[in-house]
Amino acid sequence: MNILAFDTSSSACSIALRKGGEITVLHEIAPMQQARLILPMIQAALDSFSLTLHQLDAIAYGCGPGSFTGIRIASCTAQGLGFASAVPLVSISSLAALAQTVFMEQGFRKLLVALDARMGQVYWAAYEAGQEGRVQLIHQEQLCAPDEVDLPTQLHTEQWYGVGDGWEKYGKIMSTALKFEPAVVESQLPSARAMLELAEIKLQRGEYVTAGQALPAYLR
Repeated sequence: MNILAFDTSSSACSIALRKGGEITVLHEIAPMQQARLILPMIQAALDSFSLTLHQLDAIAYGCGPGSFTGIRIASCTAQGLGFASAVPLVSISSLAALAQTVFMEQGFRKLLVALDARMGQVYWAAYEAGQEGRVQLIHQEQLCAPDEVDLPTQLHTEQWYGVGDGWEKYGKIMSTALKFEPAVVESQLPSARAMLELAEIKLQRGEYVTAGQALPAYLR
């Protein structure tokens, strides 16, 4: 299966391409430069495997939430590539991508993702990695004040890990709201490599959209 994935919801421009069992990754920390970098990086990834857009089975993009400008860049790029190739598009939550990144790189299975949403709010979601090695959403993603984050009571006794810059800014407030203190993972950004894992299962389930439906998810 040939899948291209990219994310610009954070300060990184992250590209990954799977061709069968081979994967190439281009990941550059480049705040405010993603619009300039994304297409050349995508072309470089395709060239590395001598692929064209029409040879892809799917294109996965980070739909957000995150940087408003960043998620618009990703969705507009997905739309353009989708219209040009008619390849199915798979939207991947940036919160899920971050959780999957941490699971793949550090092995933590129970993840509380909190991203600073500005204006005294956080983007919040709880994810758990299943036996198949992909994170699954518990309840729903939400935009809320740090003192409004929640988790089902029966899950409080389990070992959770806090992920995202929201923990750096509002960690004490969120721990008080949860009534327990998770272990906080050192700052991490979502990677397109992790998105490939999530995109493959969504594609198998038929969870994809056309170019006209490739929209950003702001949560606001």
